[in-house]
Amino acid sequence: MPSKDVLAESPPTPAAAPAQPAAKLGSYYGTYQGKAAYARETSAGSWQVKVHDPTNRLAGHDGWLMLGTGWPTLPDACAATGVH
Repeated sequence: MPSKDVLAESPPTPAAAPAQPAAKLGSYYGTYQGKAAYARETSAGSWQVKVHDPTNRLAGHDGWLMLGTGWPTLPDACAATGVH
């Protein structure tokens, strides 16, 4: 029996879902013991705080030192770290 060439049909693809806009995350510049401080929301409801202290041996190559992370709000992060 001769073979027939059969084109395999791919299943129809669903319409692409509209892209969701990225959530607006907050940030705040302040001071910590006379040095520049930066608080930012890394994801909705999770804040981290860094201070720029290039003379501190624990600071990263860019001079920023992490003070902490995981606070639910900016006021909580500032109160816990002393950022003004």
